[in-house]
Amino acid sequence: MDTREPTPAQQLEELWVRTKCIELGARYCHGVDHGDLETFLSIWHPGGEYIVGKRTGRFAGHAELATALDFVRGAFASTHHWTTNHLVTRTADDAATGVSDSFAICVDHSDRPSLVAATYDDEYRLGNGEWKILRRTVRRWLVSEGIEVPLRHPASEGVRS
Repeated sequence: MDTREPTPAQQLEELWVRTKCIELGARYCHGVDHGDLETFLSIWHPGGEYIVGKRTGRFAGHAELATALDFVRGAFASTHHWTTNHLVTRTADDAATGVSDSFAICVDHSDRPSLVAATYDDEYRLGNGEWKILRRTVRRWLVSEGIEVPLRHPASEGVRS
């Protein structure tokens, strides 16, 4: 086992890899929450796999991944994700793994919010100079029923955000 202290260049490389992988998680949230298919697809390795559930919600390759946002919108009218506690571990020059936690407020088609807590288990690959998600497995810890809470939408009330 090499016990030498990493060089500044090696430390910078590790920080760059972690930053790029964490950014993929942020782009995932923006793509899903804003229904932005281009952003959503941009995070995935060509052979990417997205596993949301045990029986349904399994998408492999860009053609299937392109249908994932329709799958989400079938369940919820809107989603609002926050992802945190990212841990990224480099496993090879072109590979890394990651884990992060997510909290989401998802509004159903009857305008009732649900609370969702999950963990994302990720595998990343470097290809053509870019880090991408090779596999994301979603482990949901909590999905509440729709809550009967009246929602106020600031845009409809003339409130500036």
